[in-house]
Amino acid sequence: MRNAARSIVCFISVFLAAHSAAQVHQVPANALMDAFAQKEEVTILITDSGLGGVAVCADIEERLHRDHPFRSVKLVFCNALPESDYGYNMMGSAEEKIRTFSLALSGMTKWYSPDIILIACNTLSVLYEQTDYSRTAAVPVVSIVDIGVRMMADALNKEPASSVIIFGTETTIEANSHKALLMKNGIAGDRIVTQSCPDLAGEIQSDAGSDAVESMIEFDAGDAVEKLGTHGGTVYAGLCCTHFGYAAEKFFGAVSRLSKRTTVVIDPTRSMGGVVFHQGSSNRFAATALSVHAASRAVITPQEALSIAALIEGRSEPTANALRKYEMKKDLFEFERVR
Repeated sequence: MRNAARSIVCFISVFLAAHSAAQVHQVPANALMDAFAQKEEVTILITDSGLGGVAVCADIEERLHRDHPFRSVKLVFCNALPESDYGYNMMGSAEEKIRTFSLALSGMTKWYSPDIILIACNTLSVLYEQTDYSRTAAVPVVSIVDIGVRMMADALNKEPASSVIIFGTETTIEANSHKALLMKNGIAGDRIVTQSCPDLAGEIQSDAGSDAVESMIEFDAGDAVEKLGTHGGTVYAGLCCTHFGYAAEKFFGAVSRLSKRTTVVIDPTRSMGGVVFHQGSSNRFAATALSVHAASRAVITPQEALSIAALIEGRSEPTANALRKYEMKKDLFEFERVR
């Protein structure tokens, strides 16, 4: 019975993600996005403050073997982390985070000349609009926050008695962008719980299947469930960090067990890649020539690369191989640590 219930919940989650993705594709509908859709050869750059966004790269690569909207595609994953021991959540001020990410985007644009940039990171997405880069961007830049908010809003509007728990990093939760945007979409604040998960992304990157990851999720889910209100409907677990999708089953298990309520996981990471596929573009060409490249200014340890590669190689072997053989590129972007 428990397995059957899990299957139903997982099916609902996948269906919801697919349904929402179809609507989310309209978010960046502007002149830049229209121009991108008309190109025959494109470079798609995916960036994250770690390796969570590799899953978006894998999803796009997998789908390009079925749909052929472009003659050729260069997929580039760039880690926006400046140094392996100094992430965005460790920086002392919002100004430092914004400046660093702006420099990262400028460097990536200089080296790879992307036709579109996907910010597959909630931490970085909440910083983007404040960057200097955003004021002069000449290509469409898509934020995963917009996608996640649309998915959660769609779900909550369909079931008025439901609630959502937004799980994220410290920077994401402190920014409060998801909750503010949900409330702007008419969702009452008492239906929204925000839960910071310190250090969880790093643990997942090192080993998503570890006991430490399970314990941390159990602890964070416990905190979140205690903050749930009296609404008795479905609890949506919004995974607002791309790393968290690698541990989606653990989040589902912890929230459903502790809340004793029907639980649905919403993982915008699995929908983000859909923004590069436009209605009517399927099989625009007979085939798509495809390459995948990964680069990082910060050192990616063999353990991290192998751990994440193992999680995505089932759906994209080229992406897994690109991560294993990533380019260590210290000049990817300028950075000087604030002392």
